[in-house]
Amino acid sequence: RESSAQAVVSTQSTGIKKRNKPKAPPTAPKAAPFFLQTTKELVPKFVVEEKEKEEERSTKPLRVGESDFQTQLLQYEDARALLKYMKDMATPTIDLELQSLSPMDGGSHDLVMRFLEFLITAHTLKTSFDLAQAYTNVFLKYNRRYLMEEGSLREKLSTLRDLHKDQWTKLQRKCQEVVCVTNFLKNVAL
Repeated sequence: RESSAQAVVSTQSTGIKKRNKPKAPPTAPKAAPFFLQTTKELVPKFVVEEKEKEEERSTKPLRVGESDFQTQLLQYEDARALLKYMKDMATPTIDLELQSLSPMDGGSHDLVMRFLEFLITAHTLKTSFDLAQAYTNVFLKYNRRYLMEEGSLREKLSTLRDLHKDQWTKLQRKCQEVVCVTNFLKNVAL
């Protein structure tokens, strides 16, 4: 019995060895540099070789025509409705849409102008400061180069900056009041 059991085990182990034998020899991974080079910008980026840039350009999805968001943006009358529409969108979709507003990324000057007008209106509504601030941050992150080059948008950008500064000052003042009242109540309780 032992010899037959050993024979079964040995035949199984040779079958397993054949099955697990590699079909091709292992290949060494592409060597990465020890220190990855970065650019000296406000937001540092990794330096990419030309071959990798060409591959990246060829794999980027091309957008044809206007998206639903771009159509809504060009036709909106009520900023509250557009704000609600954007609240219902998924975060990656908002990211992609704001990234593709400038002419450099497939958008147009009109789209950038309308979104700036929307941001100004959203800041004056004084209802969703955090949401308007988040949209402003993402919009400026992706479109700062175009905004710096385009002189006709400077007036709207300065208006947006002034509105943001005023609202932030009011918010800081409110926070300071809350801290003062809390400290007063804490001292009275002792």
